[in-house]
This record gives sequence, C-alpha cells and structure tokens, in this order.
Amino acid sequence: MCKKAGKNKVVEVEQVMSVDANLERPCTISESIMQSCKEVKNMREGKTPKHSLNDLFANIEKWSKEEER
Repeated sequence: MCKKAGKNKVVEVEQVMSVDANLERPCTISESIMQSCKEVKNMREGKTPKHSLNDLFANIEKWSKEEER
C-alpha cells in the first residue's frame, strides 16, 4: 500500500473485510470455539470417534474434488 494513503485507508479495508467475514459466518467465532471444545471433550470421553490430521487432509481433498464437479 502507498505511504500517502496512510493508516486510515488500511483500517477502512480491514473493517470492510471484517464485515464481509461476519456476514458469511453461520455463527459467531465464540460459538464456533465452544462447539469445537465440546467436540474435543466428546472425543476424549469416547462418545465420538477421534479424527487425525491425516483424516482432515483426506476430507479436504475429497471436498475440493466434490466442489470441482
């Protein structure tokens, strides 16, 4: 970014990006974190199967192939 634009321009862009991100989220960030904590707790208690990082990467590849169709 150009130095002449100053910090005000950067703040405006960040605010617009923040608003756009909030519009697309189905829930708040704190709700998402709480849900993740509940899922981890259930995994530790054996109520849901544990998932590895390799499982996550495999799912991401699978989802990306489905979106290409």
